[in-house]
Amino acid sequence: MLNIVLRRLGMAVPILFGVTVIIFLLMTVLPGDPAAAFLSEDASAAERAAVRAELGLDDPLPVRYMDWLSDAVRGDLGYSPHRRAEVTTLLGAAWGNTVILAAYSAVFGLVGGVAAGFVAGVRRGKLTDRLISVFSLVGLSVPSFFLAIVMLIVFAARLRWLPSGGTGLDQDQVTFFKHLTMPVIAGSLATLGITARVTRAAIVETYAADFVQTLRAKGLGNLSILRHVFKNAISPVLTTSGLQIGYLLGGSVLIETIFQWPGMGMLVFNAISARDLLVVQGATLVIALTFVLVNLAVDLVQATIDPRLRRAVA
Repeated sequence: MLNIVLRRLGMAVPILFGVTVIIFLLMTVLPGDPAAAFLSEDASAAERAAVRAELGLDDPLPVRYMDWLSDAVRGDLGYSPHRRAEVTTLLGAAWGNTVILAAYSAVFGLVGGVAAGFVAGVRRGKLTDRLISVFSLVGLSVPSFFLAIVMLIVFAARLRWLPSGGTGLDQDQVTFFKHLTMPVIAGSLATLGITARVTRAAIVETYAADFVQTLRAKGLGNLSILRHVFKNAISPVLTTSGLQIGYLLGGSVLIETIFQWPGMGMLVFNAISARDLLVVQGATLVIALTFVLVNLAVDLVQATIDPRLRRAVA
């Protein structure tokens, strides 16, 4: 197991390095002068030159990248003149809110998807299988922003059952869950659909494997066989789950913006609107780092559960 951990960490380091290079280059080629955010509109050429020199914008590109990377490693992602706050402070607050929303969305989407896919796989060809397949296809087909708008119109504007925005974190638990309901359902329906379809396919394939007949021949009961089938089928589900969790933690820009949820997605949206490039750069770095670390954790969980992966790496 230690060998797997070291190999995965060894793969994660160059990936993260490549991500930092890409993010820095993308922010560099964007049109506009980053120094303009720190200056008034009537600033003189000398003042502009002084600010550019102070920010290091006239240095060669490799020097600027190394300065930015060394600051980022120390946790310094710069200052947002638009929000008048350190970028790290803004990202910390937004990331915490996104983690809350992503955690509930992951539980709803992944647990619900695995349960639905498992039932559909076991009941293959039956009415239950068809109903779950249709539901998962609908979850994949309906855009999350469209569902979010429809839910806002029905449950917030017409029926007034649920609040239209905000987190409710500073209120009681009942109010908090009312704020959470619509963002979680709208944001995780696609995750539920994907997970259900992948789980169903894995269960059906595993059920047809030879070892299932061997287990039956040994006299194992249906419950024991189902436990073995589920354990062998869970590996591809974990792979897609890692991608889904990374997506949810990355912040769903549309969902957070529609429901005024102050997470990473809403922060990035507002930063792009205000051309607050340092916030966009920092948020992109945090999202990419989160995605890589989540998938690293999923790889390790897969290796723990599936002995075939451990033997393949050893």
